[in-house]
Amino acid sequence: MKHQIIWLIMSTLLISCSNTIAQPTTIPVTIPANSQHINVSGANYVFRAENKLSFNRFSETTLNAPLNDRMFNADKGRTCSGIKLLFKSSAKTIHLTFSPEEGANRGAEFAVLQNGNMTKTYAFNAKQSAQDMQLEIENASPGKETLIEVVLPSFCNVSLTNIVLSDGKDLIPFTPEKKPFYLALGNSITHGVGQGSASYLTYPYLLAQKLNMNYYNLAIGGAKISPAIAAQTKEMPQADIITILIGYNDMMSNNKTVIEYETAYKSYLSQVRINQPNAKIYCISVTYTRASGNEKTGVVPDDYRKALKKLVDQFIEDGDDKLYFIAGDQITTEANLRQDVLTDKVHFGIDGAAMFAEELYQIISK
Repeated sequence: MKHQIIWLIMSTLLISCSNTIAQPTTIPVTIPANSQHINVSGANYVFRAENKLSFNRFSETTLNAPLNDRMFNADKGRTCSGIKLLFKSSAKTIHLTFSPEEGANRGAEFAVLQNGNMTKTYAFNAKQSAQDMQLEIENASPGKETLIEVVLPSFCNVSLTNIVLSDGKDLIPFTPEKKPFYLALGNSITHGVGQGSASYLTYPYLLAQKLNMNYYNLAIGGAKISPAIAAQTKEMPQADIITILIGYNDMMSNNKTVIEYETAYKSYLSQVRINQPNAKIYCISVTYTRASGNEKTGVVPDDYRKALKKLVDQFIEDGDDKLYFIAGDQITTEANLRQDVLTDKVHFGIDGAAMFAEELYQIISK
């Protein structure tokens, strides 16, 4: 009897130990927000602290420039259009917390890609995005190294304040693939108005995907031709291609005459060219619009289009062999514009932005 009791105790202990060894740890691991294994794409100004990873598309110098030099609303500049976070993990679940920061807030739409494939989107309205936002990501290949890309919202400013991995996992060191750079300059059309607050639906994002490039979006809703942004291009990485789509606000709300527009654009383009000497620059004229023109000045869209064509031709004649003119009204139609808000005279809808990206791709890729 005594031997049986000892045998039972030992068997129980062995089974208990065996179960303990067989059970993998399920303790969640909190990763510091300043981990160097979290890569940021699309933001030239990145700030890392243990409890917060934040980023800006624009320098403080640009954001705080005098209004007549800045020519845009700084709150709209403090948004995350085109910014992505990239990291690798084999954890089954990844929990991210994003917190709102100073800046415009029209809601927040995130997209998550795993190994290059879109797997899920997360949408928060303006009220929800005024507080912490939680993203629960299920790894499509748990246990395997998975590259996670989180595309941030276009019309909200957020920071990453918490990242928790399941299964006791950690982030896996990796070096992002080196790709050519695309720099998008412009106003609200390029910023992404008309595609909610979703960077992944904007035409610069879609164009960058088609071209297999990394990109920076330096466009801002409501922006006019901005000397401050032109100056900032000196601080940006050297781009392979640049698109410039700007002028509608100069015509409709800034009341620039054709001569004033041409003069401002010439100075702007000259500065961008000095700062980005090797980039192929595509100057896109005012796209299709429901607006007939500025009643006060009498300027109509075709006036700006002709002026830009003339200006680009002059630059080319003077020796710039990497400059191209794209007639915006010839690659856009009523079908590009928002059909959900017919009073919107200029912004693309979701389908319209995708169509525009494809048109630009066909031109640029050739």
